[in-house]
Amino acid sequence: MKYDKLNLRRFFRNRFESFVDHDDVSGAYVNDGVPLTLGDVCKLLEDDIEPFPLNYDQDFRKVCGHEYLIWLRQPRTYGDVARLLAYRVKALNNGVQRPSGRWVSALLRGEEITQSNIHLSANRLTDTITN
Repeated sequence: MKYDKLNLRRFFRNRFESFVDHDDVSGAYVNDGVPLTLGDVCKLLEDDIEPFPLNYDQDFRKVCGHEYLIWLRQPRTYGDVARLLAYRVKALNNGVQRPSGRWVSALLRGEEITQSNIHLSANRLTDTITN
């Protein structure tokens, strides 16, 4: 099904909140009637240049862990947040509960993520894992 950008952003924010509040990547706690997971919406918005609302900044402490201040150095777009969450979803699916090292910094620079994070690529995170 085709969704317009405005609705996709709303679905994304709903799933972002569910991830932060319930560690839910499936979207099971979201009641917007759309059968999209967090990963699905991340794929659809990874190139979106619309600024992400600043009122969610406090939630990035949970998402980014020890690197949350690096994330907050400048305003981010929906695409930035989608790539960050796609990485976290991919890590969770590979058994990495909390990425280690400077993964947020590497992700923002588009670099390869360290070995401790199972070589999850910072480029097109939603499609493949590089070895």
